[in-house]
Amino acid sequence: MPRKLQRIEPKIKYDFILYLSKGYDEVGKQKFLKFVIETTQHFLAFNYELDIDVSVNDREITFEIHGFKSPSSPVSRSGPARFEYNLYDYKDGLYSLTVVKKEKLKNTFAVFIFGDKITLKSEPRKNKFVKLNIIES
Repeated sequence: MPRKLQRIEPKIKYDFILYLSKGYDEVGKQKFLKFVIETTQHFLAFNYELDIDVSVNDREITFEIHGFKSPSSPVSRSGPARFEYNLYDYKDGLYSLTVVKKEKLKNTFAVFIFGDKITLKSEPRKNKFVKLNIIES
């Protein structure tokens, strides 16, 4: 009887990484929150863009992922699919960040923003497909 091979699980258990950081626009003299969403999968031929709709309702920010878009640059590069969004005129306080996949799966994070600090207050416990990385400046 043939031996059953052991199943190997991938090391990366998330589909996306959401990077959150603060920035300052030198031209507009404004501070902003920078959100970058990347796939954990890297593409060899093209550097795709993520097709994402963003809605901001007071302190609730929702990123709805629809899929991939063709790269806007004619130069082909390898790397993850990527999306960037800057939120200007934000205020300190508790924010709810929700990422929605096509299948209507949701991951919601609560982050507290005060001064130069961003602190994770809560994250999803199950069906987690997004990893939140807070980048301190």
